[in-house]
Amino acid sequence: MKADLVLKSKAIFNGRDKKVFSGAVAIRGNQILCAGEAAEELIGADTRVIDCGDKLVMPAFVDAHTHYFSGAISSSDHMCTEISQSQSEEECAEMIRQYALAHPDEKRIRGMGWFPANWQDAPLPTKASLDAAVPDRPVYLLAADAHTCWLNSKALAEAGITPDMKPKSGSVGVDEEGRMTGLLFEPEAYKPAMDKIMDIEPEIMKEINRDFIAGLNACGITSASEMMGDDYDAATYKKYDSIMRLEEDDELTLRLHIFGRMDGYTDFTKALDMQKRYASEKLRFSGVKGFIDGVTSTFTGLLLEPYADKPETCGIGVPLASWEDNKRYVTAANSYGLPVRLHCIADGSVRMALDLFQASIEKNGRHGLRNTVEHIETIHPDDIPRFAQLDVIPSMQPYHLTLDFNEKIRRVGEERCRWEWPHKTILNHGGQLAFGTDYPVVEYNPFPNIYSAVTRCDDDGNPTGVNPQECIGLDDTLIAYTSGAARAYSRDDIGVLEEGKLADVIVVDRNLFAIAPMEIKDAAVEMTIMDGKIVFER
Repeated sequence: MKADLVLKSKAIFNGRDKKVFSGAVAIRGNQILCAGEAAEELIGADTRVIDCGDKLVMPAFVDAHTHYFSGAISSSDHMCTEISQSQSEEECAEMIRQYALAHPDEKRIRGMGWFPANWQDAPLPTKASLDAAVPDRPVYLLAADAHTCWLNSKALAEAGITPDMKPKSGSVGVDEEGRMTGLLFEPEAYKPAMDKIMDIEPEIMKEINRDFIAGLNACGITSASEMMGDDYDAATYKKYDSIMRLEEDDELTLRLHIFGRMDGYTDFTKALDMQKRYASEKLRFSGVKGFIDGVTSTFTGLLLEPYADKPETCGIGVPLASWEDNKRYVTAANSYGLPVRLHCIADGSVRMALDLFQASIEKNGRHGLRNTVEHIETIHPDDIPRFAQLDVIPSMQPYHLTLDFNEKIRRVGEERCRWEWPHKTILNHGGQLAFGTDYPVVEYNPFPNIYSAVTRCDDDGNPTGVNPQECIGLDDTLIAYTSGAARAYSRDDIGVLEEGKLADVIVVDRNLFAIAPMEIKDAAVEMTIMDGKIVFER
């Protein structure tokens, strides 16, 4: 059997071994026939041969944690993302005013990226500044960490938000007199606002999907996810059916993994129904997502010990559900055969998640499901060996350390920051990392993320954090971004260049193993192959 396509290179990284080798990758149909010297023997008269020289050939990137739909809109002109550069509430509101003036046809003004850490510890914003900036249309602004939504009065009214609302988790912001501030904390509380953000005409959404997927492919990404943990309702089916139609039209060049809602459920029949509907190689329901805590930036991350700069609390309103309720949700989901992914920012939530997964094993036995803890921005060192012991995947986003701007030092103190984003120590204790971006929290381009893991420096080369010893090698970083991330999606058919795997392959414009670490962030993808087809070529 001869190959349809062969990529030759002096630098091939297979996504499993910690070294590069010279040889070729042979592809037939949508599968890899061989990766190595023997691949050249599969060249036939009709085989297309591409000589990549010294450029790195490797598995396509698997982003282990993305929010597909909010990300797709964020990458379009239908959302203002310039506010991520704002240095104050006033500047942010002015940016939104200018965006609204430039987009008179948008019936809602959407934005993403404001972040308290960028505002020099200023007080949290209120609806007053947005009311002044855009008085005539609803304004919905997601924070960069996607755990707080800031609305003007028009948006509060349109979304039906009232000060007496009691979401199952999170809260509606009110002032001392009980009046709404315009802030909604945590996804459960801002779901009515998110429904309005996502309310986009089908034809426009189809265009947004196509453009977003093309952008992902241009960065070498062929696998991503929707990690919002959406409920099993008509609005959710509407979103995923839009992706299904792309697949039916042979236009889907992305493997999208759906994670449904865990919180509040012990009967996961609805999840299994969704799993049956979305079960292809490109669009599949892969498990459920729950939230233990929020974020440390607004003191909703769950710490084991009090906040350094707010010593009266270990976290406001967290955990988002009680230990007993979370135990029922997690053990039930695993009993239905569903992997569970838990949002855990701070050391208290990480410990709780590991305890919950241990309780599931005690109830369900060694089920072999690939449960994950998401983010792990801080952790107690005693809990680090438990990832390997429990076979739980640490799913992390290296560039978030740069995004944090050392805010953790203020929030938890320098001593505990020794254990922020501890990639190296987790590896040393047998944990198998999965890397992603949490897009649209940070850009989906993998190379800054890789650079951050290898150097723990910001874009200008300045050290970030207080624990440079947690740098890891390029080999371990790329494994976490390929086969490691594939494990988080319970997939053994992607992320590795070897016989029988799906042919998702990229060519990088340089050999990352032969350049200075500072150059990694400037690398680019020259070619992306997905399912055996070239879907991007620079």
